[in-house]
Amino acid sequence: MNSIHARIQVIIEDLTELQEHPQRLRNGDDDFPFPRVIDAGNGGSLYVSGKIDDYIAKVADELLSLDTSLKPRFTTAEWRAMVRKSFGPALAQIDLDDDISENTTQVFAKVQERLKRDVNHHGIREYAFGCTLFGNSDVKPFSIGPVKFEDRETWLHRKTQERDISAVTRRRVIQSWNGKHLKKRRPSRSSIDETDVLQAFSESSFVSSILTEGLGSEAGRDKALTAARLAITGIALLWQTPSKALHGMNLLYDRGPRRQKTMSFIPGKAVLSGSSWSHMPHGPRLKSGEWEQKLQERQDHFQIIGEVLEYVVSPSGDVARPRVMNTLVQALLWFHEGCRETVALMAIVKFSSVLDALASGGKARGIREVITARVGIKDDQALWADGPTMKHAVDEIYSEGRSRTVHGTNMKIGHDWTSTRSIAEQLARLCLIMCIDWAAEATSSDDPLRLRS
Repeated sequence: MNSIHARIQVIIEDLTELQEHPQRLRNGDDDFPFPRVIDAGNGGSLYVSGKIDDYIAKVADELLSLDTSLKPRFTTAEWRAMVRKSFGPALAQIDLDDDISENTTQVFAKVQERLKRDVNHHGIREYAFGCTLFGNSDVKPFSIGPVKFEDRETWLHRKTQERDISAVTRRRVIQSWNGKHLKKRRPSRSSIDETDVLQAFSESSFVSSILTEGLGSEAGRDKALTAARLAITGIALLWQTPSKALHGMNLLYDRGPRRQKTMSFIPGKAVLSGSSWSHMPHGPRLKSGEWEQKLQERQDHFQIIGEVLEYVVSPSGDVARPRVMNTLVQALLWFHEGCRETVALMAIVKFSSVLDALASGGKARGIREVITARVGIKDDQALWADGPTMKHAVDEIYSEGRSRTVHGTNMKIGHDWTSTRSIAEQLARLCLIMCIDWAAEATSSDDPLRLRS
């Protein structure tokens, strides 16, 4: 606390000097092009220097380090902004001619009081992202933990009933989705909502909504995005090759379909060109009622995925079995990234990281133990007829593919790694599914090392 008091004292001293020499605000030492202003409350404001801003940021960082419970709840940038905002009224209420030690104590107390109020002010927030899920939209709304999936018209109807979107906006948005050209609308809050909805969801057939509580807006958005991505990844695990399913399952926040154009030249002969879609516009097409049946059949799978997502958006991490959930979160994150990866060797690094996470960092031996314990394949057992043994496959994935690449010693960097990538994805998928199944059965265990036994 002494260092915080010392920094606040420097802030007050510099603010006092600015009152006596305001010309300093216009010198060329500050690379910020505009005057620095802090809201002082009640319509007032304070002009500050770059030095004051720097010291406020240092106070914010120290406060964050002293209370680690805040780190999952706010990004560094939004926490600094909150602290900066709390300094305005606190500095405006002191008399700069008073004893600086007393002023320092008073400012710190006011800052703490304001921060306590602002931290507790963050309640429930719902984030919504357009997504391409299945090839057909006649799927009943469903939830995986805090993540809800709805076709976009059902979502729009719900938000109208909840009075977040007006009936007029709903009617016009549906008309636009049906191909009708809309007349220009008089500017209003409702017209802004209409534009936002059209921009966010017109290229998607589904909406993913995520509820958060007790999180800053930026931290909440980041956690909501992670939860939505992992929910989609949990869905894709039901397909034999999840990376193919994820080729068309996307958040529009992350990417939308586009044409990829290439040109090649054969000197003196020809100019060749080609193009392809970056990815599919939607995921697998399902028969009517097929998804609802999958949800029912794999109820345990989605129960655990839901617990994982609750852990992701938790402001404290205080959930049942936090160690197991932490392991599964990291494994799912690596699996999502591996499926999205365009470079085969990098995908192997990421799928290997899935296996290493499930093995609690046990390296190749730990990975083999997870595969034997959960999937039932032994070291010397072939993965398929005339295929490599499990031990040989893990050595190629972990040692040749992952470790040598990470350490910069892979002398086969230019080789075709697509076959190894496929094996890595299948092993990672099987282990993830079986570890999720284990978590559904071993409900009293919070020891991720048990995944290896």
